[in-house]
Amino acid sequence: MKKIFVAIAIAAVLAVGAFAEDVTSGVDSLTGAAAAVGEVVDAKETLQGTWFDKKYNCNWCFQVNSGSNVFCVLRDATTNAVIYSFSRNNVKNYRAEATTSAFTLSWESEPKARLYRFSKSYTMDTDLDIDIYNNSYNERHKTKISYVSGEASVK
Repeated sequence: MKKIFVAIAIAAVLAVGAFAEDVTSGVDSLTGAAAAVGEVVDAKETLQGTWFDKKYNCNWCFQVNSGSNVFCVLRDATTNAVIYSFSRNNVKNYRAEATTSAFTLSWESEPKARLYRFSKSYTMDTDLDIDIYNNSYNERHKTKISYVSGEASVK
């Protein structure tokens, strides 16, 4: 019965997505529909795209893993130099979660002494919610960062 409900929900979202101006919103809605009916997020799912963090003048570049463990590259927004690459090998407690309203990636980095959490809503809004807690200084950086390029979506 659950499978039939999931199929109907997915078909309805696809029909709505076919008429959407932005194909990405249809994909995001599909992911949201699957999450809403209790489907588990595929561990390979991740964010896709680049977002600008004006406080630190950097770009957070999330990518679909194509044979690499790297899932996020932090780059200087002016020079494009790599500041840090996050991979499943240098973080712990990596989690990809879907709720009825957003897709969230979170992880801990011992070398950086920080907890990271990024959330992308299933709406047309391309901003990304960022919440970074610095354990060393007991500081929190919590804001919205703006979409720059790529495909702002969940893959």
